[in-house]
Amino acid sequence: MTTETRKAPSPLRSSPFRRVIAAEFISSVGTQMTTLALPWFVLTTSGSPARMGLVFLIQILPVPLLSMPAGLLVARWGARRVTIVGDLCSATLIAAVPALYLMDMLPFWALLVIVALLGCVTAGYLSAQRMLLTDTIGTDESLVTAGNALFETATSTARLLGPAVAGLLVAQIGALNVLWADAASFALSAALLTRLPRTTPSPQPLAAHNMAEGARHLLRDPVLRTLALATLGYGTLMPVVMLALPVLATDRYHADPHVAGWLLAAWGGGTALGTVLVAWLARRTAPLKLAAAGGAGAAVVLWLLPWDQPVTTLALTVAISCMFLPAVTAPAVTMMMLRPPEHLRAHVVPVFGAAVFLASPIAYGTAGLLFEHLAVSTVLTAVAVGATLCALPLLKLGLSPNRP
Repeated sequence: MTTETRKAPSPLRSSPFRRVIAAEFISSVGTQMTTLALPWFVLTTSGSPARMGLVFLIQILPVPLLSMPAGLLVARWGARRVTIVGDLCSATLIAAVPALYLMDMLPFWALLVIVALLGCVTAGYLSAQRMLLTDTIGTDESLVTAGNALFETATSTARLLGPAVAGLLVAQIGALNVLWADAASFALSAALLTRLPRTTPSPQPLAAHNMAEGARHLLRDPVLRTLALATLGYGTLMPVVMLALPVLATDRYHADPHVAGWLLAAWGGGTALGTVLVAWLARRTAPLKLAAAGGAGAAVVLWLLPWDQPVTTLALTVAISCMFLPAVTAPAVTMMMLRPPEHLRAHVVPVFGAAVFLASPIAYGTAGLLFEHLAVSTVLTAVAVGATLCALPLLKLGLSPNRP
């Protein structure tokens, strides 16, 4: 594993890496379309917001619960096989919703079973996706950090395009047909990944103690522990900021829906720009220095959010704060993938991913309660304090001349 700072070649020069990014973008666009189409389908067919919420819960719940066992599967089968099988299973399950509905064979309990199975597949899929990067571009820190940033670029761009495309398609062709399109996106993703070179996973026993050892290694290693805690902290704080945006539009800007739209667009645009910049900087900057700079920059900018200011500067503040965050997450994921011993890598990443995945729904639920009882400026000040506390250990880690 190299630690020297130098300009590395772009991972986009690798044809297998381009296939991974293309597959991720295509399947993510389809997934974002389903994120709108499936609840719309449930709401319009049942008329029940409670049923719609239950569908979301049942689909998300298996992901953190099964992330660690999924890591065992990735270690045994390999990332390529797990991802391809996950794509094909997702395509089949999503297509089953409109198919069964058209045959009048989709009671609500059957829909819950389908979305629960989708959640189970997603748990393994998420564990395998990032491991595909090292299969395609190797284990150089700079290359993998740039690859992770480009991976996030594909995902964040899909998050911008998917809901907008879904809104148009739901209005034009109906929610059921949008689900067919998502199923097709997973099938196309699988077809792209079948062209990847085959890799032989290291033979190792499929035992739970490997996952426990991965968790212990994550907690014992000072670098991984610092990165994991900081990333988890930002993963908890930033959903609070996102939920604050419509509250700010309501409280400060006369409940103007256009303002809420601009602020959300600034969020997505800042994140997308940040991932592109990190992909460029990662080839010139050591991962720990990059994480330290990203954490410090985000913390400083977040102190500007509580101020009463024109909407233009607020949108710029939101965009810049989101632009810094990929500089934390991409190096963190890279170190989780490369720093552990090779036999533990497939077990450390799922532990880290499960913790971060759990942070967002908890943060959204807590933020809703906070905004009901506290002023938005008070909550955002607390977010800035929390971000500063996350940034301090990153700065110590990145600037230490004797860092591991």
